[in-house]
Amino acid sequence: RQHFGQQSDEFNLAKVSFSPTIIVHASIHVFNKEHLRLLSRGPTYVPPYQMTKRRNLEKNYKQLQHDLNRLFVKSNVNMIQSMFLQKQIKDSYMEMFSMPILSQSIHERAHYEQQLIEQIQNDLKRFNLILRRTHDQQNVFYLGDRNSFEQLSQEFMLQTDLFEIDMTIDKENVQATRDYLTNKIKLMNCEFENIFVNTTKYKDELKKINVVIDKVELPYLYFLPDLSKQPLLNVKPMMLTTQYSATGTDFSEKFHNYIDQYDRLRSTTNFVTITINNFYHLVPHHILLSTLLDFFVKYYHLPIVENIHITKIVRLTSLFLHNNRFYYDGKIYRFLQGGPSNSGLIETLSNIYLNLMDNFLINQSSTKQNEFYGRCQNQIFFTWNQSLNELEQVLKSMKSDYHHLSFDIHIGKNLNYLDLYLENHNGILYSRVHHQHNQQPYTLPYISSKGNSIRTYSHWLRSSLLRAIRYCTSIEDFNQERIYLEMTYLANGYSIDFIDKHIQHFFKFFDAKSLQQLPLDQGAYKKIRHRLFNFMREQRQHKEKKQESFKKNRRFHLSYIYDNVGPKSRFNKKLREILSKHVQLPNTTFENNKLQLDIRTKTQHSLNSLLSGQRPSHPIINKKIN
Repeated sequence: RQHFGQQSDEFNLAKVSFSPTIIVHASIHVFNKEHLRLLSRGPTYVPPYQMTKRRNLEKNYKQLQHDLNRLFVKSNVNMIQSMFLQKQIKDSYMEMFSMPILSQSIHERAHYEQQLIEQIQNDLKRFNLILRRTHDQQNVFYLGDRNSFEQLSQEFMLQTDLFEIDMTIDKENVQATRDYLTNKIKLMNCEFENIFVNTTKYKDELKKINVVIDKVELPYLYFLPDLSKQPLLNVKPMMLTTQYSATGTDFSEKFHNYIDQYDRLRSTTNFVTITINNFYHLVPHHILLSTLLDFFVKYYHLPIVENIHITKIVRLTSLFLHNNRFYYDGKIYRFLQGGPSNSGLIETLSNIYLNLMDNFLINQSSTKQNEFYGRCQNQIFFTWNQSLNELEQVLKSMKSDYHHLSFDIHIGKNLNYLDLYLENHNGILYSRVHHQHNQQPYTLPYISSKGNSIRTYSHWLRSSLLRAIRYCTSIEDFNQERIYLEMTYLANGYSIDFIDKHIQHFFKFFDAKSLQQLPLDQGAYKKIRHRLFNFMREQRQHKEKKQESFKKNRRFHLSYIYDNVGPKSRFNKKLREILSKHVQLPNTTFENNKLQLDIRTKTQHSLNSLLSGQRPSHPIINKKIN
C-alpha cells in the first residue's frame, strides 16, 4: 500500500500481516476490521483533505502570519510595508490552497476515512472507551476501558508526592479561579521588576520574561498507558510535551574513540549502567535551588552570567519553580518536585544536581584508572577494570548518599545502554542496534501533530541508517538492521519505490555502494564507519554555525499548516521571491545581507488529536486565563 501521506490513484489499503497493530485491552468494543485498520496506522497518521474550507485556511494562516511579523520587526520593515507584504503573501496562500487538485481516489478516501473517524468518536463515547498513544513514544494506539484507566490515574494522583492541590475549581464560579490565576501572574510580573530593580537597564530581559496575561494558557495534565511490564498496565503523567528520545549516537562515537586511544578494553573489563528514575522530578525545589547556588559558587567562579548576577538568576529560578501550575480533573495543581518534562530549565537543573553524583563516580573510577564515564540525562554508563567487590562498595556509597533516588543498576560484559547493545568479546568491542523486547516490532516513532510526519519519517530513515552503521561493528549486523528498517517502512504503508529511493540515495551520498555488494566486505565497512564518524563531527559543527546564524537574526523560521494535497513547492517559491525582493537585513555587509529562510510545514489534525480526547473540555482550559 502507499505511504499514508502520498497521493495515489489507487484507493487500496492492502493487508500486511506483520504491520503494527492497535493494542486492545477493552473488555468490549464494536470496531470492525476497517476501524481497526485505520487505527493501526497509528496516532501520527493525518487523514487527508481537512483544510479546504476558507475558515480553516484563515485559521491555519495565523502561524505564518505570526512568523512573518517577527521577521519584519527584526528586519526593520516599516508598518505600511509589512501590511502590504502580509496581504500579498496571504492572497497567494488563500488562492493556492483553497482549490487543490485532487484525484477521485483521494476524494473517496478522504470522505471514507472521515466517516470512519466519526463512527469511532461516537463508539468511544457510547462504550466508555479510552484511546491513547502508548507512553514508549511509538506510533501505536492503546484501546482500553475508560473507568479502569481513570481509576489508575486517580490512584497515581493520590499517591504521588510530585504535586499538591493548589485550588479546587468551583463549578458555579469559574471566574474566581481565573481571577486567582490572573492575580498570581500579576504578582510574578511585579516580582520580576523587584528582582531587576533597574527596569531601564534590564528592559530587554523584562520584555522576554514578562507574562502577557491575555496570551497565556493554563497547562493541563493527562496520562498515557505504560505497557513496559505487560500484562500489568501502568499510567504515566504527561504535560503538553514531546518526550526527548535519547539515543547513543554520540556515546558510540566517544566510546570507540576511548577504546582506540587508551586501549583500556580488556577481557576482564565490565560495563556498568545506572538508570535514575524520575529525572524531571528528582528532589524538592529548595534542594534544586541550593544546588544551583552551590554550582555557581564552586564551579562558575564569576558573579555575573550574561550581565545578570547569579543571585538574580536563583531568584528567577525560584519564581519559575514555585509558579508551575496546571489543571487536572477540576483542580489546579502545583509542582513540589522538579517540573514539566518539556522544560529546558528543569532538564538543566536536574543535570546540575546529578553533576555531584557524576563527580563522585568519576573520582572513584575514571580519574584513578582512566575508565570511561558518560551520562545522557538519567542514563549512566561507565567501564570498570577493578574488582567487583570494589565496585559494590562504590555503588553502596552512592546509594547511601542518594538514598532518596531510585536506581536500576546492571553490571556485566554485555548489556544495553539507550538503544545500543554492547558486548566485551574477550577484549574486543562488539556492538549493534538494540530493539526493546517489550515493544511491537516494525513500528515507527510517534511524531507530534505539531510537526510534519512525512518529512520527519523521511529524515528518520536516513538517520536510522546512519545509526546502524555507527552502532554495528559487524557488516552482517548492519545488513540485518537495514532489512529490518525496510520491513518497518513496508509494514507502515510506505511503497517499495519510496524505500528504495531513500536507501539508494543514502548509499550514493556516503559513497557506500560497496555495502550492497556480495560477498559482504568487513574491511570496506570499517573504512566507511570511520568516514561516517568524521562526517557526524562536521555535521555538528555545521549545526552550531546554523544556530549562530539564528541568534544573529540572519536566518528565520517560517511555518504553516499543510494538508499534503496543496501546491507546497509553488507557494514556498513564491514566498521566497516576495521576501527576498522586499526584505534586507540591517547592520550587515552587502555580501552578508542575504535573507536565509527555513520554511517548514505542519500537518493538520492527526488521529491522536482527533480521537484521544486528552485535552480536557473544562472552560478554564479552553479560554484564556483573564
